[in-house]
Order: sequence, then C-alpha cells, then structure tokens
Amino acid sequence: MGAKKQFQDDGQIHSVDLACYHAIHAYPGGVNAVAAGFGWKPAVLQNKINPTQTTHKLTAKELEAVLELTRDERILAALGVAGGGVFVPVEKVEPVGDVGVLECGTNLHGGSFHLSKAFVKALEDGVIDGPESENLKREAYELQKRIAELLLVADQFRKD
Repeated sequence: MGAKKQFQDDGQIHSVDLACYHAIHAYPGGVNAVAAGFGWKPAVLQNKINPTQTTHKLTAKELEAVLELTRDERILAALGVAGGGVFVPVEKVEPVGDVGVLECGTNLHGGSFHLSKAFVKALEDGVIDGPESENLKREAYELQKRIAELLLVADQFRKD
C-alpha cells in the first residue's frame, strides 16, 4: 500500500520540495512506483519528499531522476521561480501561421487582464493576504509564460 498524500495541491507555484511531493504522488503508482523505478526504498523517498522533513532531502541527482520520470511541470515551474524565471515547455509551442501569432498576442493581453483583475480583487479590502499574494504570483507567472511563448513563436518567423 502506498503512502497517503497529506498535502493538497492548490494550483499555486510551489517550493521545489512541495512540487516534487505532488509530482511523485501524482505519478501512476505514487511513491512506491517511483521508488521501485530507481531501486529506492519507498519509506526513504517518502521522507525525502515530505515538506515538513528537515533532515532528509532529495539530492540533485535524485531530483533529476524524478523529473525525467514524471515530466511534471510543477517541478520545473518551482525551479524556474526559484531562479527568477519561468519554464515554458518548448515542445508544447506548436508551429503557427499568422493567425497563431495573433492568438499568442491575444493570450498575452488576456494574461495581463487576469493579473490586473486579480490585483484589483486582492486590494478590495486594502490588504493583500497570503493566499491573494500567492494568486498574484501565479497570475504573474502565467503572464511571463505567455510572453516567453510569444517570443518562441516569433522565432518561427525569424530570418537571419
């Protein structure tokens, strides 16, 4: 029997530890399947991904293995934010024509609108609390992704 999931994914950008926790628990078979795939002990892996555990953590090599296996974008998003950037999966940026470029621009404006609207909503009571701040960070991250996607699409039309 697999370890029970204790922490819920609220859709926000998580710390790397919590992103790994969610990625492993979301993987088919969960902790047991991931551990078995690498010859690790499930209990040790469970301890390493427990966000409240301070003495056992995934090594960089283990994190890389988990990422390669799960391909979970939450881990990459967490790493991107920790490094002051964003993650855009290049393989998901489809080749587009002229109309696709316009759609990217529309998505960019839509993201800006969502961020502005979230900011206004958060300030309605004059204070931005923790969940509101996390929501703003998520909306800003999504807007930054849309900017990066637009630049990747623009590269499709580049002629040097």
